[in-house]
Amino acid sequence: MINNLGNRIFLFLSLDKFTIVALNSTDDYIYKRESSTNNKSNQIDLKFLENFLNENIFKIEKELNEFVKNIFLIIDNRNIFSIHLSIKNKFDNIIINSNSVHKLLLDAKSCCKKTLEDSDILHMKIDKFYVDGTYFKTLPEEKNCKSFCIEMSYICLPKKILKPIEDVLSKYQISLNKTLSFNYLNSFLNDKNNNLYITAQKILDGFNENEVHITSGNSKKLGFFEKFFNFFN
Repeated sequence: MINNLGNRIFLFLSLDKFTIVALNSTDDYIYKRESSTNNKSNQIDLKFLENFLNENIFKIEKELNEFVKNIFLIIDNRNIFSIHLSIKNKFDNIIINSNSVHKLLLDAKSCCKKTLEDSDILHMKIDKFYVDGTYFKTLPEEKNCKSFCIEMSYICLPKKILKPIEDVLSKYQISLNKTLSFNYLNSFLNDKNNNLYITAQKILDGFNENEVHITSGNSKKLGFFEKFFNFFN
């Protein structure tokens, strides 16, 4: 079988519905299956998940003529939580650039270390930049200021929820590439773009420029935030 890096496999999990989707690099559906779980509990039915994967993974591999080695998980779970914080630069008269933001993000990491140690970070994003009290949506590069502050958010899921899902996937020699919050993706849906999986594609490709993306350590070309998160991770 071939290994076509242009294809992405998405697995959506909620308490009452599982969906698996294969999209190619031009956002065309190659495969899509959905199943209702009839789950009455407050936890994802792992046995149902195993059966669901057993029914669909081989079909996807046959359709794509490639092995499924990685999956992007989209999860709708009430245990997903957000941490919001503001970090202010400790020095006066600075030049705003990637280095000054980097220092603030390191401070944020230090502040949240204890809270985050039992959680997986699904998304990390900068919500607002404040320069001398003025709000900016995106980073104003190379701007001199006396006061610089960022407001940011971590969207997290307890490790105890994600680990059993990873264990089920490992039975099929599948790794979890990245986990995305359904509610976070849903915030980007609108009348012109109401497709969850295409939205997920865009988010993975950097649609939200203020989101800090997890990247592998062997990436050769990384943007500033990718470099930071590679360090953070």
